[in-house]
Amino acid sequence: MRMLARRQVLKSSAAFGLGLSFAFSEAFGAGDGSRDGKGAKQSYAALRKRLRGVHNFLTTPFLPDYTLDTKGLRQNVAHHARAGVGDMTIVVGGGLGELFTLDTDEQKAMAEAAVAGAQGRLPVVVGAGGGYGAALRMARNAEQVGADAVLLFSSPYGSDDPEGAYRYFKDVADAVKIGVILYPRGKEEHWPETIRRLAETPNVIGFKDASGEIAVGKSLGTLVPDDFLWIAEGEEHAVKALPAGARAYTSAVAVFAPEACRQFWESGVGGRLDQMNAVLQKKINPVVALRQVSPGYGISAIKVGLEALGRAGGPVRPPGANVRLEDRERIAEIARKYSERD
Repeated sequence: MRMLARRQVLKSSAAFGLGLSFAFSEAFGAGDGSRDGKGAKQSYAALRKRLRGVHNFLTTPFLPDYTLDTKGLRQNVAHHARAGVGDMTIVVGGGLGELFTLDTDEQKAMAEAAVAGAQGRLPVVVGAGGGYGAALRMARNAEQVGADAVLLFSSPYGSDDPEGAYRYFKDVADAVKIGVILYPRGKEEHWPETIRRLAETPNVIGFKDASGEIAVGKSLGTLVPDDFLWIAEGEEHAVKALPAGARAYTSAVAVFAPEACRQFWESGVGGRLDQMNAVLQKKINPVVALRQVSPGYGISAIKVGLEALGRAGGPVRPPGANVRLEDRERIAEIARKYSERD
């Protein structure tokens, strides 16, 4: 019933030719992101709620000469849009998406392809980072093409100084009106306090937790789970974080088994740990095995698996490790055996 209602709204949106993605246009009224005050706060709250669930981190497909395959990416995203799995967010230009091998023009083309492929059926989050100027431009790129939010990487030059880290995230967030998800990396002790300060910015709606533990999320107190989106990183972290208050998690497996990942997430937020672990062991870990065929295959094995299913993959850009010829069929067999069918 919930999916039917969502599709009816989507049809209505399409009929009026909305250029922006569904969640953003719904939140701000046909793309008008200039409102502030109570209306804007309610809009960001709606976006934060819609981004709960599985954050499906996609690889970025390239052609054999390493040029960006925008057609392939659009088709890969459209595959998930057609599948109709609920509680799913598409993320492009994350770590798996080789963001730091892209220039700002490529990042914009990638974001545009993802939004086009989603067709308003799934929210789209786009990575931004690479230094102050690049992060500003990438965030604006994401907004211009109609993404719902940006995943803002912390500075690659380090975040030792609390005020410098705050200023970096704050300036980028203030430059756009779409949602901003913080991605603080490193072991800096100031992150909990810096995140709390940044949470006062209306469009800063959550953070991706790279710690692997629950201390940072729990330190935010009553901000989570309702007023700030805590996103666990990967299944291993999600086992601990979802029952503790995280309301989303990132997955490299969702490209192959989106429904299993949704079941895993739903069990975790519901505190059904036995069911959560059963899904992990039976449906998710067998897919994870394709990334473990050889060291360095974290991204390239996913691409080979996608190619085995008729989707766009391509090479990993240097200096990443591409799958050796003798390992390709083994990876393809895993993808074909354990991927969910349409």
